[in-house]
Amino acid sequence: MKKALFIFLALASIGLYGQSKDIRAAFRLDYYMEEPTAEFVVCLPEDSTYLGATVRLTSASGQTYSTRVEQPGGMVGLEVPIADLAEGAHRFQYAIQTDKGTVEGSAELKKLPYKFNAVQVDRKTGGVIARGMPLIPYGFYCYSPVQPMIQEEEVVRGFNLISPYQSIPGSDRKMRKVYMDRAAELGMKVNYNLLSVATAGTGYNRNQNPEERRQMFIEEIKAFKDHPALLSWYLADEPDGRNTPVEVLRELYQLIKSIDPYHPVSIVFMHYGSERKYIDCYDISMGDLYPVPTKPVAGVAQFQKSMSDALQLEKGIWLVPQSFGGNEWWTREPTAGEIRASVYMGLLNGSRGFQFFIRHGQNGFPKSTTAWGEAAAVALEVAEMTPYVLSGQAAPKVAASDSMVEARAWTRGKNMMVAAVNKENTPKDLVLQVEGWDFTGELKVPFENRTIQVRNGVIEDKIDALGSRVYKLEADPVLTASLDSLNVVDPSFEANTSVGVPNAVYAQVGKGRGSTYFVDSRTAHTGEHSLRLITHKNGEGVTLQHFPIIVDSARTYTLSFWAKAGAQEEFPQEKNYVNARGKVKVEKIRPVDPVVNVTARLKGRTLVDENFTIDSPQWKRYQVDVYVQKQPGKGREGITLNFRLDTRAMIWMDDICFTPKE
Repeated sequence: MKKALFIFLALASIGLYGQSKDIRAAFRLDYYMEEPTAEFVVCLPEDSTYLGATVRLTSASGQTYSTRVEQPGGMVGLEVPIADLAEGAHRFQYAIQTDKGTVEGSAELKKLPYKFNAVQVDRKTGGVIARGMPLIPYGFYCYSPVQPMIQEEEVVRGFNLISPYQSIPGSDRKMRKVYMDRAAELGMKVNYNLLSVATAGTGYNRNQNPEERRQMFIEEIKAFKDHPALLSWYLADEPDGRNTPVEVLRELYQLIKSIDPYHPVSIVFMHYGSERKYIDCYDISMGDLYPVPTKPVAGVAQFQKSMSDALQLEKGIWLVPQSFGGNEWWTREPTAGEIRASVYMGLLNGSRGFQFFIRHGQNGFPKSTTAWGEAAAVALEVAEMTPYVLSGQAAPKVAASDSMVEARAWTRGKNMMVAAVNKENTPKDLVLQVEGWDFTGELKVPFENRTIQVRNGVIEDKIDALGSRVYKLEADPVLTASLDSLNVVDPSFEANTSVGVPNAVYAQVGKGRGSTYFVDSRTAHTGEHSLRLITHKNGEGVTLQHFPIIVDSARTYTLSFWAKAGAQEEFPQEKNYVNARGKVKVEKIRPVDPVVNVTARLKGRTLVDENFTIDSPQWKRYQVDVYVQKQPGKGREGITLNFRLDTRAMIWMDDICFTPKE
């Protein structure tokens, strides 16, 4: 990334006590496409030096925008309209003015043509945006050839990312297309490994002709840059441990960006401070500490905090949690608690992606199914927290009474989540104080199906050894579902007692492997949640049967629901697969609109059997009238309402109603 994209401000007035070295400023996204506005962000020191200051931003055409600093320290945002801005790079000048002087600098905004599979880095949060939605990638490294069952087994657990080690010179590209195509139709993303044709790592051949290697590097990027499963490029593995020259990686990074400016480049580091040395060589910095069992697992927190502090408002931050052990330098693998604590320590210290090293099914790595089950449990928790963690909104600080407990808050509208992690293998009394908060009342503990009473802004609870706790304050009426439970139980999918899955349904998975149904906290028609359905193959969707409906007889009801469609481009039209003889074949698949089959039955009699084409990427209401002649009984004697996404597609559903026709 060019240094113009991120500026450490220069002191323009000696009256600012030399604090300007602690100021950072940049546009929030590394590039923009069709967004109507762009947020310019300034990160100020955590003191009152700039309280009351004016932040002024001026475009090349002379248009000026300004805001006032209302809080001592932290992030200050300024919205800039960019709908009419031409594609290309645009230089903006800014000034931060106080009564004691002015700090000045410039920042670059990049605008690119729209591209469907684009992935943007959110510098304000350290996260990424894919398909216009916030995403915390959560997955694992794996081996090649990719085990044929591993993607479909792990996607249903909540994992959304894979990154296979692979030898590009030593294998057929068709095999790489197989796992990429499978990832796309399952809704997974790929951190694509380029090590074997980059500088070093798995599959790298030092004796290969450099020009041949470079050409392979270029061709591989061109082959997959438009693939719907592509999330990012994995350029280097621990270059700080291999003493890889900075200029070599910088040249490769710039080459990637010249071919594909739409996807971030990632590098993993093993030492403190390496992220600054290689600052011009990547967009996402990954940290792999691997402390178990020789060092305290608490070191993960400091390692990720150091990286996050060094790259704030500049790069994305990921963690590589350890999920191996028992040989080489590691006499054992992490426990379930150590895995949970590692992820939460990363999350609380700026990590916005998680790529475990390593997974080999079914219990190759890790050996412990209990430990891997915990990684999966945390995957669903992280997914639920995503719109809070990546909101970019200001949040109060949280203080813990125990120095070995870390805590942090995030906000979404007027709602708030507070997370805590115990860095020691000892249970503790948990006392948390939210800064500036005098709330007395009830908080949800969303991942434990309980509530807790808070008095005067102090949270008091217990926390397990190497455990985590998450609390939620629901105070925003905009984020509250408008439907009650009249007739349909949990009509808005807000009561996901087991995080990530809907409460009041039976799921009939059928013969297919890999079709999924998850409660999604990132988008909703009303409230905070909707139901995301992905069917990987026509005719192999999951059927969801709602809890039986009890209504009056001899009248007509309106069955309605809201839905929106994912893009057809999510699913490759040419699918590479391995046949029974081990040969790679290509199946051409015609794209189709999502079709949802809806049935309602009462005591074996079909009341409605209708197909709905979900034809809009925006929320749209669908409905059908249902006449109920005989009053249903209780329990299983009620009306059974079934939904099934029949076609190879992705949709979201919300607000299911069964109400008397007006």
